Amino acid sequence: MRVRFTRRADGRHRLTVVRDDGTASQGPMVPGLGPGAIPHDLLHALVEKTLGLGRGVYGRVNAGPEIAQLLDPAQRQADRAAVAAAREGVGVSEAELMQSEIVTTLLQSEAAYVGVDAADFRERLRAQCEEHGVPVPAIDEGKLGELRRLREEYRQRWAGLSPGATIEVEM
Repeated sequence: MRVRFTRRADGRHRLTVVRDDGTASQGPMVPGLGPGAIPHDLLHALVEKTLGLGRGVYGRVNAGPEIAQLLDPAQRQADRAAVAAAREGVGVSEAELMQSEIVTTLLQSEAAYVGVDAADFRERLRAQCEEHGVPVPAIDEGKLGELRRLREEYRQRWAGLSPGATIEVEM
């Protein structure tokens, strides 16, 4: 699967997922946290690829649903309900989706907010996974360092991208 992020002139980006079967799904997405930030959806792709989360956001789109379905309020409500109902035994798909969101949000928060310390990443990860009833993903220091390096590398690449240009992540 290939995930493409095309910068638009308005600061947003267009997301295109080319599935393994050759079909594609597209949708406009919102930018990251601030003008110099990496787009949230791009960071999601890096997190899912690095951690091998095959049933996160992009794994779901690769399986067939359209990007717009994942943004649909009814679908988001159904996903939250599925996670809540499964807290006693969260399925892999729901767990990986939530793990991806938690890790992506934590990495984004580290880079975007004053007072969010990179040192407390593990405690925040543990607490949020516990709150959502999902296992804490195995992220050793090497993986965490790689995620931080990729976040910065792709943030810089995105910042230098002119409108109409694309960054692609092979999943």
